[in-house]
Amino acid sequence: MSKHSATRRLPYRTAHLRMTFANGRPLENANLQVKLHHNNSGNFRDQDKRILTVETTKLDYVGKNFGEEPRPLFANQSVFLGVLNKATGKMKLIETSAYCVSPILSAKNTASDLVLPFESLTYAEKQQAISSEFGTKRSQQMVNRRNQYKVNAQNMSGAIDQATTSVTLEPKMLKEDLTTHETFAAVLPKCNREASTVEDVYKLESIAPDHVWESLASPAKVLLREEQIESKTSVLFQQLITNSKSRKNEDDKIRTACIALYVEYLITFLKCRGRELQNSKGQDNLLNDCPPRVKQYILKEYTETHHQRKVRSNLNEDRATCCVLILSLMANKYKQSVKTLLQSLSINRDRLNNLMKVVGATYVSDRNSYELKIPLAKFFKAHKRVKPSNKGWNK
Repeated sequence: MSKHSATRRLPYRTAHLRMTFANGRPLENANLQVKLHHNNSGNFRDQDKRILTVETTKLDYVGKNFGEEPRPLFANQSVFLGVLNKATGKMKLIETSAYCVSPILSAKNTASDLVLPFESLTYAEKQQAISSEFGTKRSQQMVNRRNQYKVNAQNMSGAIDQATTSVTLEPKMLKEDLTTHETFAAVLPKCNREASTVEDVYKLESIAPDHVWESLASPAKVLLREEQIESKTSVLFQQLITNSKSRKNEDDKIRTACIALYVEYLITFLKCRGRELQNSKGQDNLLNDCPPRVKQYILKEYTETHHQRKVRSNLNEDRATCCVLILSLMANKYKQSVKTLLQSLSINRDRLNNLMKVVGATYVSDRNSYELKIPLAKFFKAHKRVKPSNKGWNK
């Protein structure tokens, strides 16, 4: 027998199918509609190619015995099912085929999901599309390899968020300050961590005294009557004002607008430089539109005197930032978007995660947001702060 006739494949026969699901086993009562598609072209190399499709009420699956996707067996291997006859002691071999099917996860087509016409593609995209469809085997492999190396920014962002939030909060992650023994609770206003509801964890009167909110009531009413919000304000302020106008209760509208104003003043205060606080002229130009009693309270609460100059220490900066985070949660039904906070505050993602853990908020990766819910997120209750060098002061 010649070498060619000895290695020649027999015509494809399928007596039984062994099918596995990549995402687990389907439900027992799932109505599986299985179809096996074969290649009827005249090319001898393509005659053994098969595509198996499975339709259920919820998901559709597809698997094939060719291509670059992972398979349980190689295409040139055969699988046999052995059936033992106990009476005769002989085993009957039945040829089978093994397929691993994967779910088809495709969203419904929308206006933004439609395939762009070929003319609108760039030159590189056109070359890649032509190579993937009509190119040689080597060029198609190069295109597939480039596609595999592409990074999905949205998925990578969610993975990074999940990884960073799973890291245990260490004491050294917060900014250092001059005090020797402090707790993370030192950066928070009065907090009831044993509260049964999120509404009882923080109170407005513990964040700022009554005269501050009374001073903000009048400009808040004026702000609610305005139809357009200034574009120079922060994204967080615009969001909170929009929420306040959507409230049905008039008292809730004024209360949320007062919170939005106070948050905007704190954000402006956190963005100011150290030299603007050190001289009286800079303090006069700071927070121009802020009511005098509110401005006086912010400067008194979040600055201190050092060598006859007013400075904003790292501890006070953390305290003011935590107040902004708490108020933004309170005014937005105890949920806040990560993107909105990063656009409004001069803060990096790691420090935002740390301060949110101190506040007690939990990161929700599905929504890319923080939520204040019971039980509160855990944090270390005590740590020792190291006295920093002169670089610890804002200049």
